[in-house]
Amino acid sequence: MSNPSDPDVPDASDGSATPGTPATPDTPAIPDTPGTHSDNEHLRRISIELTALSQSALAYCTDRFDIERFHRIGALARDLMQTVAREDLPVYEPEVAASLGYATPKLDVRGGVFDTQGRVLLVRERADGDRWTLPGGWCDVLERPREAIEREVLEESGMPVRAVHLAGVLDRHEWPHAPVYDRHVYKLMFVCEPAGSVEADFDAGFTSDETSAVGWFDVHDLPELSVARVLPEQVRLLHGHWKDPGPAHVD
Repeated sequence: MSNPSDPDVPDASDGSATPGTPATPDTPAIPDTPGTHSDNEHLRRISIELTALSQSALAYCTDRFDIERFHRIGALARDLMQTVAREDLPVYEPEVAASLGYATPKLDVRGGVFDTQGRVLLVRERADGDRWTLPGGWCDVLERPREAIEREVLEESGMPVRAVHLAGVLDRHEWPHAPVYDRHVYKLMFVCEPAGSVEADFDAGFTSDETSAVGWFDVHDLPELSVARVLPEQVRLLHGHWKDPGPAHVD
C-alpha cells in the first residue's frame, strides 16, 4: 500500500487535524461515546473546514498580518479537533502549514476481484487485528488511478490484475466507516480482473508485510471486515458492477 500502516486507510491513514502537522496513520477524530456523536461530528466537520480554509489561504496570501491570522485559525482548528480526538494530535507547525498548498481530499483506491463463482477476493489486514478488507490504499503522487489499484492488489494479494471498470466514487464521510478520520477522503472503487487466470495466479498461502492471509468469500457471507477500510455494502456495490457494468455510483 502507499503507507505501510494503511487505514482504510489507505495506511487509507488520515493525517493530523491541522495543515501544520505531518500525516499520521488512522487517527480517529471522534470517540465512540454514546450520546455525543452528533455534537462531536459537528465539531469535527467545523475543524476540518477551518483547517482547509487556513491551509488554502496560506497558499495564496502575502500580507504578513493575514498570514498570522490564518496560522492562528489553523492552530485553533487543531485545538478544536483535539477536544473530540481519542489520541493526542501533533502540535501545529506554521512552517509545515505554509508549505502544504491548497487543501484537497485524500484519495483512496479499492479493488474488487471476483472468481468465476462470483466470490470476492479479500485480504487480511495486519494493522486492524487481522480483519478482512478489499485490497487497496492511498494513491501515490504521479501515479495514475489504474496504476495505483493494480499495484495495491498485487502488493496485498499477490495477484496481478487489470482495472476494467470504475464502480464508484465515494465520499468516505457519507458512509458509516469507523473510526471517522480528521481528513476528508474520497474512495475510488474499481472492478478488477485477473491478468491471467485465477487458477494460475492465486496463491492461497500468500502473505505480505501488510496482509496475513488472502481468500475468496461469498459477498452475502463475508467475514469480519475492517470497517475503517471497507463496508459490506461497498463489496456488494462492486459485485453488482462485476455482474452488470453500468454508470459508476457517485456520491
